Amino acid sequence: MSRRIAAILSLDVVGYTARMAADPSATLADLQRVLDDVVRPAVRDCEGRIVKLMGDGALVEFATAANAIAAAESIQRSLKGDSMQLRAGVHAGDVTVKGADIFGEAVNIAARLEAAAPPGGVLVSRTAMDVAGGGLQTVLKPEGALRLKGLPQPVEALSIDIEGDVRQADAARLAASQDIRFATSADGTRLAWTATGEGPLLVKAPNWIQHLEHDWSVALVGWLPQLSAHHRLVRFDARCNGLSDRGVADISLERFVDDLEAVYDAALIERAPVFAYSFGCVVAAAFAARRPDRVSGLVLMSGFVQGMARRDQTRDDGFLTGLRTMSREGWDDDYPSVRDLIAQAFTPEASPDDHRAYAEFMRAAISVEDWLRIGDTLRDIDITDWLSAISCPSLVLHASRERMQGADQSQRLAAGIADARFCGMDSANNLMPVYDPAWPAAMREIESFLGAL
Repeated sequence: MSRRIAAILSLDVVGYTARMAADPSATLADLQRVLDDVVRPAVRDCEGRIVKLMGDGALVEFATAANAIAAAESIQRSLKGDSMQLRAGVHAGDVTVKGADIFGEAVNIAARLEAAAPPGGVLVSRTAMDVAGGGLQTVLKPEGALRLKGLPQPVEALSIDIEGDVRQADAARLAASQDIRFATSADGTRLAWTATGEGPLLVKAPNWIQHLEHDWSVALVGWLPQLSAHHRLVRFDARCNGLSDRGVADISLERFVDDLEAVYDAALIERAPVFAYSFGCVVAAAFAARRPDRVSGLVLMSGFVQGMARRDQTRDDGFLTGLRTMSREGWDDDYPSVRDLIAQAFTPEASPDDHRAYAEFMRAAISVEDWLRIGDTLRDIDITDWLSAISCPSLVLHASRERMQGADQSQRLAAGIADARFCGMDSANNLMPVYDPAWPAAMREIESFLGAL
C-alpha cells in the first residue's frame, strides 16, 4: 500500500432503488447510457481515472482539484433535463492506494458531500476549492459549514452554480427589452428610468449604487430578473448614479424622495407598491409617509431607520469611516481594491467571482466623489419620526447575520410602521445573490405579500 494526495469525485444515481424496483431493464440501460455518453467522456477530458463503479455510482480520482471540479460540472450540465439525475461530491486530500483501489479521508468526505448534494447538484469542499486555486473557471456558491453523516466535524462546502447560464440568458433577454427614458426631478436633475417584465406594477426605490445598463451583469442583484418575471418593474438610476446626472449638488434625503415621485409621474403611475433594499428603504419609507396616496405597499429588505452616526453602536460608524477613508485613496485601484473589500462586506457569503464582478460594477456606476458624498448623507439620516405617518401594508425583511445594517434597525423599521410584518432571513448578505439559500424563502414572502395587496 502507498499514500498520495488526490482529488476525488463521488457520483451517485438519484432514486436508483425505486427506479430498479419499477423497471430494472430501463434503469440499467439508462445507467449504461449515462456512463458511456456522459461520465466516461468527462472523466477522460479532465484526465481522471474511474476507480470503481458501484452499481448506482462511481468513484473517480484526479491529479488536480481543478480537473475534478471541472468534470463534475461537465457531467451535471450534460444531464440537465435528463431522466436520470446524479448527485456529486468533490474533495481533495490524502488517500491510501491498494492496487487499483483507493481509500481514506478524501474518499469518505467526497462520498458524504455527494450524499448531501441535491439532485443534479455538486457539493465541493472548501479544501478542494482552495487547492484548485484562483484560476478556477467554475462559479461556486458558498453553502456554509455542513454537518455530514459519519463525520465528527462540519465540512465547509460550496455548490456549483449549474443554473447560472440559464439566469444569464434570462437577464440578457430582459436587458435587451428595456427602454431607457429620462425623467426630470423637482430641482431639474435628470433621472434615467426604465421598466421590464409584465404584470402588476412594482416600483423600485433608488439606493446608493446602481446603473441600469450594468445591473443585469451582477449576480448580487438577484431580485432584478426574479421580480421582472412577475411584475412590470419600474426602476431608475438615483442622482449621481449610472445614466442619471452625476455630481449633483443637492443629495439630501428630500431630493431622493423627490426623484422617486418624479419617476412615478414620468411612468404615469398613480399608485403602486415599492420594493427597496438598504438605503432605498429609507427613501421608500419617507416617500410613503409624504405621499400615502401613491404607495399601496412597501417591501423593505435589509433597511435601517438611523444612519451609522446616529446609532448607539459606534463600531458601525467606525467601520464605515474606515471604508470611506480607504476609498479616497484606492477607489480606482485594480484588484484587490477597496471596492472588492466593500463587495465582501456587503455580501460575505457570495462567490469570489461575484465579489469581483460587483467591484467592477461599482466603478462603472458611481464616482468615488459621489459615493463619499452620498455616504455622508446616509451617516446622518434618522427617519424615526416619519414612520408613524406610513399607512400602507409593509413587509420588512432582514438578513439576521449581516454586518452592514444590524437586524435591530429593521426591527425598529417594522415596529414604527403601524401595518408592518417583520420577517428574519438566515443570511449574512445585505445584497442577496440569487443563489443565497435564503433567497427562495424571501421571494415567497415577497410574492405572497404583493399578491395580497
